[in-house]
Amino acid sequence: MKPLRHLSAAEVTAAMPPLPERLALAERTMCALGGAAELPPKIGVHPRQAGSLAHAMPALLRGEAANGSADLVGAKWITGFPSNPGLGLPTYHALVLLNDPVTGEPLAVMDAATITAQRTAAISGTAIRHFLASGAAGGGAAGGGVRSVSVAILGAGAQARSHVPVLGHLLPGCRVRVTDIDMERAAALARDAACVAGIGSAEAVAGVREAVESADVVVSLVSFGPDRQALDAAWLRPDVLFVAADYDMQAPAALAREALFVVDDRDQFLATRSGPVFAGYPDPDATIGELLRGEGPVGAEPAGGRPQGRILVSHLGVGLADVVFASAILARAEQLGLGRILPGQASPG
Repeated sequence: MKPLRHLSAAEVTAAMPPLPERLALAERTMCALGGAAELPPKIGVHPRQAGSLAHAMPALLRGEAANGSADLVGAKWITGFPSNPGLGLPTYHALVLLNDPVTGEPLAVMDAATITAQRTAAISGTAIRHFLASGAAGGGAAGGGVRSVSVAILGAGAQARSHVPVLGHLLPGCRVRVTDIDMERAAALARDAACVAGIGSAEAVAGVREAVESADVVVSLVSFGPDRQALDAAWLRPDVLFVAADYDMQAPAALAREALFVVDDRDQFLATRSGPVFAGYPDPDATIGELLRGEGPVGAEPAGGRPQGRILVSHLGVGLADVVFASAILARAEQLGLGRILPGQASPG
């Protein structure tokens, strides 16, 4: 048997690729969907606690080698229990398992909380890099005179913190407004964000409307709850890029119907759209990968290569992104000598 390496949360963080590589991994993932990748919609069961989830997310990415040696095979297992914070526990717990693509032997199991945060932020970054209106793209001094970008962050939790460095990297000089149901948490994030490279300024504001009005980019990262689609589309700029990584917790169906509506994976979105979740939402106009490959609908790629008007990007999270990131993390962990070979496995030496 090949060695089975376990990586703790701290070791995953230590082996995480640098930001430019994370953005490249996210773009690779989005381009592979609908092409070299194979993955089903999330396979879920429903624990007793209201609002809880337990999802399996297997994925395969076919490489160029005919024997499959360059393929990536693995799965993410994630649970979410909304009452956990009251017990002093994180809401979500997750693991990623990687397998040898030729023999199926397990290669690594690792904590996935950091992977989830970083791959989500990188996929948001892919949308921002390619879909932000050309009049705002670039930002700050690095934009050659282009006005600095205004960004609204809805929610100030772990996902918001992982998005801030991406925003600073892609939109140097950007002006950030943060809001959260917990204003102390929003203020803390704003203070920390102001010190992140590339962030021009950051402030906490009291409400969603104040945050999103005049924003070029809205990033919605609100915790799941019973109140959905709480935002009024009339508050938004006519050319806003609205990136939602929280399903439909803020983005209203009215926005999805009148904007260019883009998702990460069409089949997963259609499988998820049921009952109160995504109520009133239309079928997607395109996927991120389709637009990156130039396969989007007519009018989605005008001169300059960027869609025009309002754009809503809703990425639900795909297991392929976790597997792609985990593979890169495993390679770096092996180079750095991180992790522990689990008992009962063959020695790596």
